[in-house]
Amino acid sequence: MSERLDVAFVPAECPGSDGTGATHSSTIYIEHLSHHHDLTVYVSTQMDSSKATLPAQDRVEYVMHDSLPKLPHPISTKMDALREESAALERHDLVHSYSSAFIPVLADLDVPTLLTLNSYLPVCPKADMLYHGERKCSGPGRLKCGACVPTTALKRRQGFEAELRQGYVSMGQIPFVRSSMAHANEITAYHALSPHLREDYADLGFPAERTTVVPHFYDEEFYRAREGPTELTEPISALYVGALQDIKGVETLVRALALLRQDGQEVELQIAGRGPLESDLKNLATEFGIGDAITWLGYVDHGDLPDLYRSSDLFVYPGIIDEPFGRVMLEALATHTPIVSADVGSMDYIVGPAGTLFQPGDPDSLADAFETLCGEYAEYVEATSRQLDRFAPETVIDSLCSLYTDVATSTRRP
Repeated sequence: MSERLDVAFVPAECPGSDGTGATHSSTIYIEHLSHHHDLTVYVSTQMDSSKATLPAQDRVEYVMHDSLPKLPHPISTKMDALREESAALERHDLVHSYSSAFIPVLADLDVPTLLTLNSYLPVCPKADMLYHGERKCSGPGRLKCGACVPTTALKRRQGFEAELRQGYVSMGQIPFVRSSMAHANEITAYHALSPHLREDYADLGFPAERTTVVPHFYDEEFYRAREGPTELTEPISALYVGALQDIKGVETLVRALALLRQDGQEVELQIAGRGPLESDLKNLATEFGIGDAITWLGYVDHGDLPDLYRSSDLFVYPGIIDEPFGRVMLEALATHTPIVSADVGSMDYIVGPAGTLFQPGDPDSLADAFETLCGEYAEYVEATSRQLDRFAPETVIDSLCSLYTDVATSTRRP
């Protein structure tokens, strides 16, 4: 067993609150890591922490900076709040930031530091590495990013107010990206969620030799054993969970569903999520004559998702950007639900033999991948158990604790 360390943990957002996948991941990391190390959690957030259910309160100390102003910029106010704790942070054996937003702060500390690369925020002001919203970006530049941000905002059809807000936030993150990249070599070590993410950051000058891949682990609340026969019967039930926005590629899924139905496949699709494209997607489904084949579930409570996955024959992820990881994939695997996914980012690493991949943005490719999975359905279902073992909580936490020991005892200092 690794030595019990005194660790400062900086979450992505206020743990125990509703939010992004990174927020939820921070929460369950705190719950598991507190069994192995003494944690002090330093929270910097614009949220009101009184509305959150903080995890592992009997084993963890919290230092709260909440209800922070959003001006002059959300990231700058968070960094200022964390800088106020610099002296306290340096009293720990190790500082681990699960948020990618704090490279400039950690770089100033005289203590071993570990930063999780779980987004593209340190190298892209929009955090998606998608140039003009269309193709993989080769790296940031002041003028390049300054042109890309407004162009992408206009293409995403999120409405004027949302585009204006996102444009302001992204433009304000251009100097943050420059600062993060300038300080990249001053962090003791990095934790990447996948080999793909490690390679992307290495290509942009981050130290590959000091970047260790440790994936997410699956949420045990989602675990559902597979029971009964694994033969498909019609109608085949497919599921999508996520936001209804252009980067998620749901339009491709609707078009592919139309192709499958035209070919005589009796497929029914459930869509869980909301977003700015909901009305457009519903109109598209009506135009293709498949409105009755889609059930629009809207927002689904997190606690209801496991059974929703489990009741579906397969899960489909049609995203078009390089997702740093993709927690929905682990949610599907944990319920032993095979996957049809766009071949983007880390998806091949997560899905493995438990699903099929298709070219992002290509309805024909999605339909072909769907038919391939259905043609050998039992084999893909069986593979979900083997693939899930790679992301078992005890396996991942052991790896992360070993990394903690290596970083805390490193002779290298920032």
